[in-house]
Amino acid sequence: MSSGLPIGLLLVDDDPLIRAGLGTILASDPGLKILGEAENGLRAVELASRLQPEVIMMDIRMPQLDGLGATERILAESPTAKVLILTTFGEEEYIDRAMSGGAAGFMLKSSDPEELIRGVYSVADGAAALSPRIAKRLVDKFRSVDHDRRARAIGLIEQLTPREHDVLALVGAGNSNSEIADVLVLTPATVKGHMTSILIKLKVRNRVEAALIAYQGGLVD
Repeated sequence: MSSGLPIGLLLVDDDPLIRAGLGTILASDPGLKILGEAENGLRAVELASRLQPEVIMMDIRMPQLDGLGATERILAESPTAKVLILTTFGEEEYIDRAMSGGAAGFMLKSSDPEELIRGVYSVADGAAALSPRIAKRLVDKFRSVDHDRRARAIGLIEQLTPREHDVLALVGAGNSNSEIADVLVLTPATVKGHMTSILIKLKVRNRVEAALIAYQGGLVD
């Protein structure tokens, strides 16, 4: 991060062994710092408000309040928070709700340690982190999009300036703000400004939804 400080994390999972495993993996990277752990969605909402972590790693199925409900509450209170949803095989059906609820990424719990760490850094840097299997599911969905959705996506994209168009195409390809800045020879602050405008014009809440429109509108192969 530009501040030079470690990325603050909140781990949310009802299984203490999974929390311990994640904590061990993530704490091994000097650029990451575990600020707290929560065993259910209600506790996650409380700790997110108090600790203000940069990235929240969120399980889906939990007692009292599930991860999707917790994500919606957290982002309603702190729209700039970044929630990285942790899933298992067979839970891909939750992706649509998580995406519409504002989640910044989706990783499988079975991902290797390096992939999990990269996912945290990507989300913190403004990119949308997706495990390969989840990315494939989304791409398959984009390819089967109906004519009406494609036409709507194209109409939304046409509202963008040429530079915003370029930024959206790179977002759809999975680039972070810093990577987009390097490609387009812009400052990260300028890219962030373009992203804010893009989200408003596309009427979406986050980069994952923006990437979806980029696919639907044909900006990304």
